[in-house]
Formats: sequence, C-alpha cells, structure tokens
Amino acid sequence: MSKFRLLKYFFIIVILVSYAGLVIFSISSNKEALQKDNYWDWYSSYVSQSTKGAFVNTGTKEDPIALSESQGYGMLITVLAAQKGYIKEDQFMRLFHYYQANRISKNNTLMKWKQEKIKDSWSSVDQNNATDGDLDIAYALIQAEKLWPNSFEHYGEAAHQIITSIKNYNYSGKTGLLTVGNWATVDPKSETLIRFSDISPSYFKAFAAYTKDSFWTDLETNSVKALVEMSQQTETGLLPDFAWVGSKGLTPVKPNEISGKNDGDYAYNAARVPYRLANSDDYQVKEVLDKMLGFLEKQPVVYGGYTLKGKALVDNQSSSFSAPILYATKDDSNYSNLYASQRWIFNAPIKGKDYYGDTLKTLVLLRLY
Repeated sequence: MSKFRLLKYFFIIVILVSYAGLVIFSISSNKEALQKDNYWDWYSSYVSQSTKGAFVNTGTKEDPIALSESQGYGMLITVLAAQKGYIKEDQFMRLFHYYQANRISKNNTLMKWKQEKIKDSWSSVDQNNATDGDLDIAYALIQAEKLWPNSFEHYGEAAHQIITSIKNYNYSGKTGLLTVGNWATVDPKSETLIRFSDISPSYFKAFAAYTKDSFWTDLETNSVKALVEMSQQTETGLLPDFAWVGSKGLTPVKPNEISGKNDGDYAYNAARVPYRLANSDDYQVKEVLDKMLGFLEKQPVVYGGYTLKGKALVDNQSSSFSAPILYATKDDSNYSNLYASQRWIFNAPIKGKDYYGDTLKTLVLLRLY
C-alpha cells in the first residue's frame, strides 16, 4: 500500500473519530443544558424564601403552602443539582434550615407536614408528620453529608436523628411496616393503613448501611412482602394509593375512605411507586415493577391514573405519572417503547402551575443522565 493511501486512510480515521467525539460532546452538552434549564425554571417557579429558610411552594404566590413532601423533593433535587456542579451548598442549606425550623420537637425531628397562612400568621396546621416527606429528607441528608462532609451544618447528625425519629414514630409493630404518619401510629385502626409510596426498598437498604441498624433490613423484607402480595391480587400489577393490613392480608381502601374517591386506585400517591422501586436490587421488587410496566407498555397512551383493573381514571396524560415511569424504564430495553413515549414530559415547559408534575419531572431529569 502506498504512503499516499496510508496517509489518506489516516486522515479519514482522524476525521471520523473527531466527528464522533463532537457528536458525543454535543449530546452531552444538550443533556446538561436541559438539566440546568429545567432545574432553574423549577427553582424560580416553586422555591420561596422566608425568614426561616427556603421552602417549596405548593400553593400560589398569594396563598403559599409548604409541605414536608415538597421539602423532601426540594432537598433531593437541590443536592442532585449540587452533585452535578450546577449550584453551591447555599441553596440546599436554606431548604435544610426551613426543615429544621419546622421539626416537631428536639427529640422528634420529623417535619410538621404542612405550613400556611393562618390568621395572617405563617404556621403549621398541627404537630403531625407525613412519612413520605421525611423519608426523602432523610435520604437527601445522607447525600448532603457525602457531598459536604466538612459542612458546619452537620448534615450527618441530622440524618441520624430523622432516621431514628422515623423508626420511633412512623413504625407499626402490628403490621411490621411504616405508618402514613405519627398520628396514625397511635391510632388502633389507622396504624394498619399503609401508603405504597412510603415503601422505598432502596432507601431502607441505605438507612441500614448508614446506621448499622438491622431494623431497616427487617423493614425492607416486610415491605417487599407487602409489595408482592398486593401485586399478585391484580392482573395489571398496579398498586393502590392506600391499603389496609388485616389478618387476612392486604385490602385496597374504599373510595373516600381516606382522602378522596381514588384512594384505592393507582392514583396520585401511587404515581410515585415506579420511581420508588426503580433503584432496588431485590429480584422480587423487580418482578413487581415489571408487572406494572408490562401493563403500561401495552397502553396506546399512558393516562394519569387507573383503577387496579386497568381502567383509566382520566383521559389526559400527566407528568406526575409519566416522570416516574420514564425513570423506571430508563435502562431496560424491554420497555424502550414505553420509555420513548414518556419523554413527552420534556417538551412541556414549567409554568409554575403544576407543582407535583413539574417537581417529579425535575427530580427524574436530574437522575436520568
């Protein structure tokens, strides 16, 4: 082969490699820009400042509302953005300060579940918590300690405290599972109520590793059993918002028994379940998730909620449902069509009018890439 031909091939290879590198760089840059823009749109739309720190506003500018649920999401989103280098510790710190200012007590460090304007004064509606929010806050604090190990805020100490409080105030020895809140733990009937979006096997595993407390390993085992039992009751594999734990097993709650007509359906609480289960390495959890996704994969359009038999509750799509499904299917070629169909959420701009959907979308986007 002549030197000229060798030189020609060499330049062709260099051009191809350079082009591939540019394409990869362009794709990576576009993903980063999408994440950054979405984060800042979300932050400017929903995060409000107060004298006691920052909170995620689930209400309006005129009538703001803070929830422990939204605070947990906010802390998760902010620590993820910080991990990627998009922001500094200060934004997380202000959310952390608001959580600290609204804990139930020094010994019970669970966050009071709701704050709003009451008689022109900003205060909590009661002294109760909602388990889902505190689980997210605890996990976010563990990540914060890893990211800022030398922070004077002592995130690790706060993580240990809230994890201990969840164990002490949100656990039912009767069911072996978490209750929906501290108010339910002390009520004989409500103690047997479970919310499937409070079941996060990967969190329980992380808490066990962090605290060296076998309680969390046992809780994970019991929680997986509950997931499997409920999944086996339906052909769709869909899980309800709430269920009762009784002597004969799990029973979905009836309409309007807890908070609304869809209490026993795959509705706005259970919408988070695919996200909660996606990071578990337990094969039984994978089977539960696969059964749900298998049903959703067959739907021409994934709507915003279903009965457990698979009848759509509404005739519209919802980011609140599509974002968790997108995350759960991200690395699974078996659900490539479902994954592609749920990417529509990134075409919907954040306008500050859909706290739940926009927040789940932002959380998922920061974890996708």
